[in-house]
Amino acid sequence: MTSKKDIVVFDGVCVLCNRFFNWLIKNDKDEKFMYTNFQSDFSKKNNLKLKDINSVAVIKTNGEKIYKVQAVYYILKKIDRYFIVQILLKLLPLFLTNICYDLIANFRYRIFGKYETCIIPNENVRKNFIN
Repeated sequence: MTSKKDIVVFDGVCVLCNRFFNWLIKNDKDEKFMYTNFQSDFSKKNNLKLKDINSVAVIKTNGEKIYKVQAVYYILKKIDRYFIVQILLKLLPLFLTNICYDLIANFRYRIFGKYETCIIPNENVRKNFIN
């Protein structure tokens, strides 16, 4: 699967993930990304496994998939936000940052909550949203 824009994939029923998605939409002023969730037909057709749902993912224009902290770093770098966080993510060992990421991911529903169904994006977002 190739696209002219990188695709950010997130857990559509996770409250924390949806907050990150909403933040990203506001900060992606140049519309560098397309968006979808792991529950979408697109994700199923492109073989994004349910185990991947514990992670934000980016499908780059060349088809490469990146997950977890690497995906967060890539997103922040691409939209040119939170330079200090980018530096920290780059300097800290990946295994350590992924352990922290996994800890939050594994408890995200208990801490932040879970929607019963995926949130439907508003009109402005739909043009960059893939079902």
